[in-house]
Amino acid sequence: MKRIVLILTAVLAMFSTASAKNDVNANAEQVKDTTVLGKLYFVNLKEGEKPVMTGLSLHGNRCGSEAFNSMPFAAEGIRSVFELDEWIEFHPKASVGGGIKVMVFQHKADQSLYLKKALNDKIPGYIQEHDLNKDPDAEENDHWGSFYLHPEEVNPGYYDFVFLYNNKVFAIMPTKFYKYEEIEKKSDSELEQLMKEPIK
Repeated sequence: MKRIVLILTAVLAMFSTASAKNDVNANAEQVKDTTVLGKLYFVNLKEGEKPVMTGLSLHGNRCGSEAFNSMPFAAEGIRSVFELDEWIEFHPKASVGGGIKVMVFQHKADQSLYLKKALNDKIPGYIQEHDLNKDPDAEENDHWGSFYLHPEEVNPGYYDFVFLYNNKVFAIMPTKFYKYEEIEKKSDSELEQLMKEPIK
């Protein structure tokens, strides 16, 4: 009897390991080709599971018209081009009122790194992180948090916004930051065109 229990335990452990490996492989496949700016790439979701944040709207204070900076919540086509030193406000569409964190990293070609280990400020390319929480006394459309990338601390280029809930990554969104005053005079249509350029 003892032997049967040991065999069953070994078999279950084998299936559990295989299942975990399959989950890792599936998630790695999900982030294999994150070449579209302003798209939320959802990861770590079980079949039929919805992420805690299903849409996002990002507002800036330097580039684009008021309409450009108040686009509706979306999972793609989100404003994703900014200047360094431009304040970015986060307006998520979420099923929770807080507990979401956004971590900023220099863009990585292999984004499966974000799924392989616990993320912290020791990961190469780490820039900063912010907690996103809804103020219970705020208006419905108020932002949950804001930040900017300082031109004296980082260079223009591509950056990944990595979203976590309960310390688990659930979405990744690539963005591009330009030099201070480089794109502030561009029209909305020109900014939208920049958002459509693939990551190089």
